[in-house]
Amino acid sequence: MSITQIKRSDIKEWAHDRLQINSPKTVREYLTVIRGVLDVAIDHEVLNDNVVKGIRLPRHRKAEIEPFSSEEVATLLRMANDWLRLYLAIGFYTGLRTGEILGLMVGDIDLKGRVIHVRRNITKGKVTTPKTEKSIREVPILDDLIPYLRKMPKSMWLFPTESGRNLKAFPGNRQNQWRELLKECGIKYRKIYATRHTFIVSMLKYTDLSILEIAQIAGHTSTQMIIQNYGRYIKGEHLKIDRSLKLFTGKSTDSYA
Repeated sequence: MSITQIKRSDIKEWAHDRLQINSPKTVREYLTVIRGVLDVAIDHEVLNDNVVKGIRLPRHRKAEIEPFSSEEVATLLRMANDWLRLYLAIGFYTGLRTGEILGLMVGDIDLKGRVIHVRRNITKGKVTTPKTEKSIREVPILDDLIPYLRKMPKSMWLFPTESGRNLKAFPGNRQNQWRELLKECGIKYRKIYATRHTFIVSMLKYTDLSILEIAQIAGHTSTQMIIQNYGRYIKGEHLKIDRSLKLFTGKSTDSYA
């Protein structure tokens, strides 16, 4: 399609489709780029009007955290192939961020010590240090993760490109593989980052670890992040209290009688 053939309705339809995948904030950024390109076309007298101007999008709302169920995790790991299975296994069983997973080297996996050393992050294609000082950490390797780590690539990077270099991002073709896997499994679409949400929610619901310990594993700077983002998934946990608990009949209170 020629740039002169682009209609306002085309942009609206495209934006509507993108909103099924991206947040309003992201789509708004895309529109800003398109608007700029059309402005250049106007300057060169190729166009008379900018069809992007005035297009309104919904207000940006922070997406609700929607973890995968245990059944969905099992299905995804069973159906995924090669690199994606390894990626998902690490994501589901460690809660590492996307950039932290892509930044892993084979030497960061210590099967003998049963830990993964999180030392770097990949952001916008560049290898950097992790997000915060707390993000530089050692994450325990759970028993269920070990089988996925036994076969390492012949590269210094755990997720190398065909040339042996590190992946600079979770690119389009891999995003497509992720979408296809979800579709094949009959599972509602979530961003790949949902592996981290799934790990944290599962740790809160099914382990005896404290919120502080979970925050340390996840690389959060404080327990506030866990409570703020995931508190609703442990709603009702207080009702599991041992009802035989004696609050006012211990020695400390009896001594004042």
